[in-house]
Amino acid sequence: MKKNANRLVLTAVFIMMASLLFAAGSFPQPGICTRSCWGARSPKSVAYMSALNRAVIHHTAQATDFNTTSQSQSAANVRAIQNYHMDVNGWADIGYNFLVDKLGYIFEGRYGSMTSFSKGAHDAVNYNSFGFNVMGYFHPPYSQQPTVAQRNALYDVIAWRMPNPFTGFGSGTYNGKTVGFICGHRNVGSTACPGDNMYQYIGTNYSGGECRLGVNSRITGGGSVTVIVDNTSAGFSASANWWAGSATPGYYGTNYHTRGTAAVSDPAQWTVNLPSSGTYKVYAYWSAGANRPTEAPFMVTHTGGTTTVKVNQQINGGKWNLLGTWSFNQGSAVRVKLSCWTTAGYYVIADAVKFVK
Repeated sequence: MKKNANRLVLTAVFIMMASLLFAAGSFPQPGICTRSCWGARSPKSVAYMSALNRAVIHHTAQATDFNTTSQSQSAANVRAIQNYHMDVNGWADIGYNFLVDKLGYIFEGRYGSMTSFSKGAHDAVNYNSFGFNVMGYFHPPYSQQPTVAQRNALYDVIAWRMPNPFTGFGSGTYNGKTVGFICGHRNVGSTACPGDNMYQYIGTNYSGGECRLGVNSRITGGGSVTVIVDNTSAGFSASANWWAGSATPGYYGTNYHTRGTAAVSDPAQWTVNLPSSGTYKVYAYWSAGANRPTEAPFMVTHTGGTTTVKVNQQINGGKWNLLGTWSFNQGSAVRVKLSCWTTAGYYVIADAVKFVK
């Protein structure tokens, strides 16, 4: 009996340690277009690593990847990358674990990257490392410049996905070289990747550079915080009177929710989990159209009460629109509602909201 009891205790401890081993870091998960979101093919096979302690940064070296104007266009680019990797390179799946476009959209790459230590095919070593790709061509002859939104999204996903106690700082031996725990592909092998215009944010100072400092500040809570809740996220809810649509372009993610305006109380709402108390800018995203209301009422609940902000959804579609800046407490709560109670004869759009600290 005692041996069995000890065995049960050890099994429980092992399960707990395994769950901690595969847990992501301390930074909140940013909005991510999963494999089902961008229409990934099934992998030919899947391999796993025993640990994850290095983020290797790449670029696609495709100028057309940078010329995207929407998440859906970038999703098509990711599908093309996967097709090339599988059909031309002969790999089991797309090589990178995560990809980020110039608009700041993040895409899950190789199968299992969000929940396990799925082994990629990105730097010819691929030992306890993830490949994070910045979509574009960042050295001659195109010399595109990674955008602020792109770099911030990169730092967000690295800070979230790299498991504790990752800090972004320091170095170790990799491919027989001393390589930073955050590094560029060129640090691992003979290549210009991720291009000079991206590598300038990484550099060789293992305790400095915009990239390492940006990741570290997110992990330690000293930097910016971005939380996005889309209408397809678990935090979104609405009655059956709201339905999903995608007929009008300019939406965030894969679709939006809509319903006819009416003098009834039937709001769509977003539950937002904030990692820390403080002052946040609150943004909303929608697809614009002539059949939208000119005074769509967003109701934002903050520490000082609830503020109603009326926006014109006939304009400013396809981008983040600032609703205002307020103070919020840490934790999960219904923080934004969108009412349909406005001028009759229109369709109000509930898409995504974003909180930035």
